[in-house]
Amino acid sequence: MKIALDEAEQSFKRGDFPIGAVLVIDGKMVDKCKNNSLSSNKWISHAKTILLSKNSALIKKCKESGSVVELYTTLEPCLMCLGVSVHHRLNRIIYACPDPNSGATHLKPLTIKKRYADLWPKIQSGLMKEDSFKIMLAFFEGGKTEKWKKKNAKLFKSMQKSW
Repeated sequence: MKIALDEAEQSFKRGDFPIGAVLVIDGKMVDKCKNNSLSSNKWISHAKTILLSKNSALIKKCKESGSVVELYTTLEPCLMCLGVSVHHRLNRIIYACPDPNSGATHLKPLTIKKRYADLWPKIQSGLMKEDSFKIMLAFFEGGKTEKWKKKNAKLFKSMQKSW
């Protein structure tokens, strides 16, 4: 998770959402990525989606041979990133900080089609949560507009109270 946080810090420094992700296969780090949805002007450019897409062929090959594929990320996956993770048949997603805006890990696999429920990864949260929370809050407190800044900073602060 420390490597994912370093990626998030780099995103933060260039003005992007401070989110980082790391791909681990059979206990070994394979690749890392940072978010660039603001700097690239592509909403789809989330760290998790970029990372999994970039390593898609390797993940498929490794999954076919029985490897364990895990994704570490600093922020809870959104619906898009969770969907990409499910389609890549990840064994586990480990995220640091919950996302009160668009986190999707609360979805219950049994409430969706069996095909997806069968591919659902194990999901764990909280590893280095405070570190991720601090960088997210710093990002939102320096937000694009005063309204955006206040709304998101307030949302993240209120979320922390429920920990």
